[in-house]
Amino acid sequence: MNPKPLNWTRHLLRVSVVVVLMHGLTIWAVPRLIMDRIIDLGTADSSLERANGVTLPPPTDHTQRRIVMPSPDLLYATCFFDLADGPIRVTLSTDYPRYWSIALYASTSDNFFIVNDRSAPEGRVDLTILPSSHDAATSKVQHHGTQVVISPTRRGMLLMRLLVNEDPAVRVSAEAARRSLRCSRDARRSAAV
Repeated sequence: MNPKPLNWTRHLLRVSVVVVLMHGLTIWAVPRLIMDRIIDLGTADSSLERANGVTLPPPTDHTQRRIVMPSPDLLYATCFFDLADGPIRVTLSTDYPRYWSIALYASTSDNFFIVNDRSAPEGRVDLTILPSSHDAATSKVQHHGTQVVISPTRRGMLLMRLLVNEDPAVRVSAEAARRSLRCSRDARRSAAV
């Protein structure tokens, strides 16, 4: 009996298809899993200080590794949001003279909006975050003097960064700036949408 020869081309093609599919699934799934974990941890951690809908983690030192490689030169504030119950309003009013930024991240880990001390030199931010299913062009929200930002995903995260140093006066000023950040549902805007 003569055994049937293996068709290596067919086997290589099958293996290649499986490898490509697994790679694509990994690239698609990993960022979502990481952000879901960050959002879930951020909303569930009762040890963190919260004010005005914003989580205020303590200054970074060598013991904190919740997020990979946090910088001790930055003071952070976060806000985790879910747009299922309506839009989120974000406001900031600060005269902090050093670098600061507010970045919005989708649940896919994609950064979809940024504002900083250069783009808002007067230190005033007023945003309304809406889901991607919302038609911003016809929204009454725009008539309330707020900038409309469309989130590509229902869940997401706001990350505020403020540049600090060891000067106690700078730390106090940065703390006041991050405490002026507000992240909340606005019933009036939810009704207007």
